[in-house]
Amino acid sequence: MAPLFENFSTVTDFLENDAFRTWVMERRPEDRVHWQHWLTQHPEKRDLYEQAVATFLVLQGKQLSISDQQVKTKTDEILNQLPEASTVVKPLFNWQWGRWAAAAAVVGLTIYWQLDKPFVRPLAASSNQQAQPLKNIGWKLVKNETAQPLVVLLPDNSSVLLSSGSQIRFHKENTQSLREVYLQGEGFFEVSKNPMKPFIVYTTNLTTKVLGTSFQIRAFAKEAVAFVKVKTGKVTVTPVGSPDKPVSLTLNQQLNLATKTDKIVKQESFASETSQSAIVNQQFTFEYTPVSDIFTQLESSYHMPIRYDRHLLGKCTFTGQLNDAPFLEKIRLICLTIESTFEVVDNQVVIHSRGCN
Repeated sequence: MAPLFENFSTVTDFLENDAFRTWVMERRPEDRVHWQHWLTQHPEKRDLYEQAVATFLVLQGKQLSISDQQVKTKTDEILNQLPEASTVVKPLFNWQWGRWAAAAAVVGLTIYWQLDKPFVRPLAASSNQQAQPLKNIGWKLVKNETAQPLVVLLPDNSSVLLSSGSQIRFHKENTQSLREVYLQGEGFFEVSKNPMKPFIVYTTNLTTKVLGTSFQIRAFAKEAVAFVKVKTGKVTVTPVGSPDKPVSLTLNQQLNLATKTDKIVKQESFASETSQSAIVNQQFTFEYTPVSDIFTQLESSYHMPIRYDRHLLGKCTFTGQLNDAPFLEKIRLICLTIESTFEVVDNQVVIHSRGCN
């Protein structure tokens, strides 16, 4: 495998590289590990990478191999056949994705190239469908550069409590067949339930797949151990170095991975070694609990201010179990019970209520 391509900045850089072309054609397991690592380390270049894969498949067609000169010649031929796109597309690293989608239509191909794990999404190349994919390729990158955890609200209503020094990348819109998140660092996830759309978290060393649950992942690049802890529900964790050996975890179980040796240790409980104040250990189960007390706990746990009239809500109580509910779902269920509404304004929750009798 050639060195990972930190300096690649155009699709041509990928297309002219023998190792990249071999990877796309053969999809060898040993190469898959390298590319997942690269995508995790360079999330800002995922769109560029996907464009290169799709473009290569368009250029390759049914050929078993393709030379550097063929790449350049065929690229020029396809681009010269294209009309100027009527849809305004923001250029990505000097390439227009809309033009490459049109290129696939010109040569009459429908591209479907997908790994065992969905690094690259299928592209149905059709001039009538061109506008729709352009809306959905956007990603959002959130970095927590503060000294305390940060709540990140995902478009599917899931939430992530992102630790200091960590970052995540996710789709801006909930229109994909998979809910994908790239994590660098540590985050506590509370995933909204949707059996039709698996939720997948990629890190440098681990891939975690769930349908709806709460769990914590820690995978900092320079740390010797990465781990996954499950608070509620069930997850499947697949080490990057052992893609054929997924491990299932359920309530209170933990998986540790030694990042240098890929050694895996599964624990049946993590409570004894985790601070009881950590959110993965906190219980959000209430019985006739004053709403003001619940809001105080939520503010402390999620580090997001909750604004409300304490006098109006002085007699309001809540009974229920909110352990596996994402942050805003917790707020919504409480408000539903006390006949109130809420909104998120300037990174704080504002409760609107007439009070309780």
